[in-house]
Amino acid sequence: MLGRNLTLFVLVKLSFLASLPFAQSRSTAPRNDSVVSVQELRGGGKAESVFAKGTRMLQRGDAQGSLAYFQRALAKDPGYYRAYHNLGLANYQLGNTEQAEGNFQKSIELSNGGYAPSQFALAMVLCEKQEFREAERLIQIGLTMEPGSAIGKYFLGVVQFALNRPAEAEKSAHDALWRNGNQAEAYILLGKIHERNHNPYAVMAEAAAYLKLDPHGPLENEASKLLQRARQEIDGDRVVASP
Repeated sequence: MLGRNLTLFVLVKLSFLASLPFAQSRSTAPRNDSVVSVQELRGGGKAESVFAKGTRMLQRGDAQGSLAYFQRALAKDPGYYRAYHNLGLANYQLGNTEQAEGNFQKSIELSNGGYAPSQFALAMVLCEKQEFREAERLIQIGLTMEPGSAIGKYFLGVVQFALNRPAEAEKSAHDALWRNGNQAEAYILLGKIHERNHNPYAVMAEAAAYLKLDPHGPLENEASKLLQRARQEIDGDRVVASP
């Protein structure tokens, strides 16, 4: 399994799931928006201003400061599922995992299960609780709504790797990169898969690909460790093979 690195893998990509205000994100709206929230459809503007401020703060890394804005948005519009979603992201980043889980679940309920980012986010919370089967189920539901989601495919690969299904995880990681070539974290996942399969040269290639794409990214240290362990394995093999 990914062990202690799982939280880092999750946080890196959950930060990109911050939902935008309703009027600015029609492309990410649930398939059946007409039954999501009558309040949001008719009067979402009342909550959008404070929601937008909270979202900008969250995207800048101020999760604590964003909480009050999402709570104010929900006070104005209790059916604003995106506000619950972003409130969950903020709580997750602050380490309030139980609150985050409830927020994501509420977003899913309000959208009648039609908002893929909340499916993905809740799945990652369940991963931390070692509930990998349920996490995989939620991700698959999200991917039926957004089959082109690179993040969804990346998360699926993370879960499959945790379930000790490296071949499936490798396919999902490649699918993520096919959908979005800038999905740099997928290279780290591939590197870990190759490391488990004792293929140090492939590990080095994947780690190098990550560092080339995102040289100072959040998984830079993880890439460096992969490179170091791969070199050690190669050197060890050379010693064993020498006469």
